[in-house]
Amino acid sequence: MHRAPKYIHGTSPEEQERLAVLNQLLNQRCMRRIQLSGNERILDVGCGLGIFSRMLAARLTSGRVVGIEKEWAQIDRGEALAEAEVPTRTDIRQGSAYDLPLQQHEWNSFDLCFIRFLLEHLSDPARAVRQVYDALREGGRLILVDDDHANFRITPSQPAFERLWKSYIDVYRNLGSDPFIGRNLISLLHEAGFRDLKIDFVLFGATADEEDFVHYANNLMGILSGSAEDMQANYPSPEAFEEDMQAIRMWSELPDATLWYAANWAEGVKHNRT
Repeated sequence: MHRAPKYIHGTSPEEQERLAVLNQLLNQRCMRRIQLSGNERILDVGCGLGIFSRMLAARLTSGRVVGIEKEWAQIDRGEALAEAEVPTRTDIRQGSAYDLPLQQHEWNSFDLCFIRFLLEHLSDPARAVRQVYDALREGGRLILVDDDHANFRITPSQPAFERLWKSYIDVYRNLGSDPFIGRNLISLLHEAGFRDLKIDFVLFGATADEEDFVHYANNLMGILSGSAEDMQANYPSPEAFEEDMQAIRMWSELPDATLWYAANWAEGVKHNRT
């Protein structure tokens, strides 16, 4: 039996807003790497607010995007954000990555599947990848984007960040998740039967001189403060935790502050098992 994963980030309105900004930062960089013909059937597993699902759908002249999201709070917030949009070829469904809510005729039919920042939260990511294998047609492509938290650095270096980030990683481990899953994406694809494997990185960072830096810095502080209750168990006192958080706020005001991070990108093609 696989226990249901606990989502480390939460679903508060503030968290939903942070995730919406995060989507905007990443979506264009991911879209540049996805080559679409315009008529694909696309599956977006763990679609969250559905922002990227709708962006994919906007690039289609035919075909459809089916987004799968477990949390109703994410789905509801995503629908609210999309109220002003022209309807697109998007179908957002509530369901689990372990048991995709697909109709019988939809299995073995999708041309492309995209999974971003989901596998790191699952106790059995291989099971989710196998589900997608069965949803794709032969020749269909799976793209995985996920974290290897060892990739994360801020400069000038801050002892406070090292303590906070170690504590954050420990929370992942305590939840039974893999904070370094990004380095293992190719193995997950290979073991599920995917071939023609490729890798890349998606830059997620900026310097203080760049316009988007404030969003990256706020994202860092948001994920840390959002996990404060669990992280404080690794600190001698709540006051010590807050002192380190204040040091990060002060770092974000430095003229040479830089956030260095690269998300791991891996993709493979379905070849029917023989």
